[in-house]
Amino acid sequence: MTITRRLLSTASRKLYFSSTRKDPTATLIAHILRENVHSNEPNAPFLFSPDSSDARKAALSFSDFRDQSYAFAKALKDLDYTNKDTNEENRPLAIRLGDSPELLVALTGALLAGVKVQSSKTSPEFLEAKSFGSLVHSGFADKAGKMIGNHEPIAVGPAGLKEKVVHWDVLINAYNGYKDDGDDASMTSENEALFYFNSTEKGDGAETLFRYGEQAANAMELGREDVVMVGVPLLHAMGFGFGALGAMMAGAKIMVPGKCDGIVDDSVKIDRADNAKRALSSGSSSSISGNGGGNSNDEMVTAMVSDMHIVRALREEDGNRALLKNVRTGLVKVGGGANVGEHAPVDMLGVPMVTVGRMK
Repeated sequence: MTITRRLLSTASRKLYFSSTRKDPTATLIAHILRENVHSNEPNAPFLFSPDSSDARKAALSFSDFRDQSYAFAKALKDLDYTNKDTNEENRPLAIRLGDSPELLVALTGALLAGVKVQSSKTSPEFLEAKSFGSLVHSGFADKAGKMIGNHEPIAVGPAGLKEKVVHWDVLINAYNGYKDDGDDASMTSENEALFYFNSTEKGDGAETLFRYGEQAANAMELGREDVVMVGVPLLHAMGFGFGALGAMMAGAKIMVPGKCDGIVDDSVKIDRADNAKRALSSGSSSSISGNGGGNSNDEMVTAMVSDMHIVRALREEDGNRALLKNVRTGLVKVGGGANVGEHAPVDMLGVPMVTVGRMK
């Protein structure tokens, strides 16, 4: 019996895994969110972000994450992101935001609403996107406001009240109000979300990303006791599919070590190792700030999703073994493609990392 099958009920599993499945992937994420809240203490910490400058956002509970994801989905529907344009194609939400709890909430909300998401490696590519609107850090909101679209940018981070943006906190509070009485079913979309990670040509369907997540949960043998550090960008199939969705499908907790205002270009690869070290170090703290009310054991990383840059950087100092004392497994992207375990595991100071992709 797979990790995913232990999580999902028989009825829900048939909806998704049947070869004749007709139900949208939004139904699956709705079930996962509900199951994770019901199978854990609702206020227990779920999503950690040790780099957060706001102590209140250092951790989101299982219920807070669910509620905010639904709030964002409701906002996208209210702003007509789910309506079709004259080309009979959903207009995308353009996202340029560093790894953060807000980004994962937005991506999960897009799954629920069946909305297309588009990201870009460079600022010029991003600004050329033909979207309904954008989700950006407030430092980029002025440029994003000049994009072709229907809505003002949704801005995360400090922004003046007079600036022409939709404040993230205001939006979430305005649409919050989840009720576990069928509200989740009414809010899920019949459309499958598409994610164009740094490409306008080839998108990843939600079903594909869920299958990546199942592979990851099985390869790492994830369970509810695990904390999965997603060290690669969430705006990538490796980070969102293998990393975040894999953890959610197994009922595990998630550590996002990136920076909300970080640039998503390839130039920040070197920062990923520093972010990973910071996240691994956070588990040794005596307590955690946040509304989840957890303890230091809640945020001790036990599994990692990384790339070879992080692996090499950690290998450079043997003293990093101490940071990995609680890490038992992980996935590492070694090349193109999404095949899991084609190559022998990569050793990271004694931690066996299952490979993803083809080595060049």
